[in-house]
Amino acid sequence: MLNLMRADFYRLRHSRSLLIWEVFILGFTIFTTVNWSRSNHLTGWLGVQLINNNGSLFVWLLPLILLTIGHDFSQQLLKDTLTMGISRRRYFLSKMVTTVVAIALQLLAIQLIAFIGGIIAGGLGQMSWGDWLAQWLVYVLLVTTEITIITMILYWSNSTTAAIAMGFLVLLVIAILHIQFVNLQILHYVDWLISTSQLKTVHLNSLGNITKPVIGAVILVIGGGILNDWRFEKMSL
Repeated sequence: MLNLMRADFYRLRHSRSLLIWEVFILGFTIFTTVNWSRSNHLTGWLGVQLINNNGSLFVWLLPLILLTIGHDFSQQLLKDTLTMGISRRRYFLSKMVTTVVAIALQLLAIQLIAFIGGIIAGGLGQMSWGDWLAQWLVYVLLVTTEITIITMILYWSNSTTAAIAMGFLVLLVIAILHIQFVNLQILHYVDWLISTSQLKTVHLNSLGNITKPVIGAVILVIGGGILNDWRFEKMSL
């Protein structure tokens, strides 16, 4: 399992597709931060909060999910990988861990650029490292719901295109329904896309206004993870 994770990270580090995407997303983050500094009294902490409140990160992270979860499917390497002696469960767990770690590092890189840009523009600001850590961990959890849904669709459809398109579409439809039916309680637990706008209410000792989305995310990640593991064990290659 560890060897497979190391191989995945090695492949990602030497991936031209990932390099191109990193130049684009980090360049766009720099451009956005500069624009913020012109219209706001931007500080390092405010830059991080503005990044966190941007639900479009769910879209920007899709290619990275594709390069980790979907790589062996799109390149038809899955069968060869499993014949090397790794069990299906270990393969599944290694892909999940690799993807979550990669996403966490990507979020950290984006936040770091906004943070440095904010410091250059207006200083550090009233920074709370504990709140930052709590918000970063919660954001990683919310994005893990996207990973879980995409993996679920991929394992049932065997199509990376369908998985990426439908995975994000599910989250988007939920967000639209939540806007239309604000009082429908179930949507408060599953609208992870819009809930990012409330990340600033998360503190080290409190989940603030996104307690329900966090509860829903934990249920989906655990329940969906068990279902995905079962499906992967049963699917034919």
